[in-house]
Amino acid sequence: MTETSDDGRLARGQRTREAVIDALFDLYAEGNLTPTIEDIASRVGRTTRSIYTHFQDKEALAVAMAERLLELHGELFRARPLTGTQTQRIDGIAAHRAEFYETVAPVRRSTLVRIHRSPELQQQQAFLAAHFRKQLTRTFEHELSTLDDDVAAEVLELLDLHTSWETWDRLHVWQKLPVDTSRKIVTGLIRQALRRR
Repeated sequence: MTETSDDGRLARGQRTREAVIDALFDLYAEGNLTPTIEDIASRVGRTTRSIYTHFQDKEALAVAMAERLLELHGELFRARPLTGTQTQRIDGIAAHRAEFYETVAPVRRSTLVRIHRSPELQQQQAFLAAHFRKQLTRTFEHELSTLDDDVAAEVLELLDLHTSWETWDRLHVWQKLPVDTSRKIVTGLIRQALRRR
């Protein structure tokens, strides 16, 4: 087999992988949080055997989806600490969380359906939660450093709660508040937590 034909085969394989991940994301966005391999194969016009050629199982698909999101939205996942005035930092954290949660919402909902039986997904979510908590700690390091240790620990817990997926999902999905309104409420909750003494 020539190098050119090998390159062509690799390129076709990559296109199939990307089509499968795109189809999976679309199915999640449409509300099908547990699509079967048959659902995915039908969406991309391939056989189930072809899908399994590229992805060993649904766990491998979930990992590939996470990698794609990281590739497309790396800056959101990096969640760097924010600088500026307190108001700028509070607004920045609320805006970051709103953008992140809206970007990953379909995948996040599917993850929550399957996380109880997937150590890989549990590990991914634990890492992300710890990473976002670290962003809060470093962004509000000055404010936290002025508090007694017990109070600082309590404030950090409140910040973590108020900026969590669960808070966002409750406001935006279950209470049906618009994104802007949900973000303003999160901003107010952060401000309120930082006032604790």
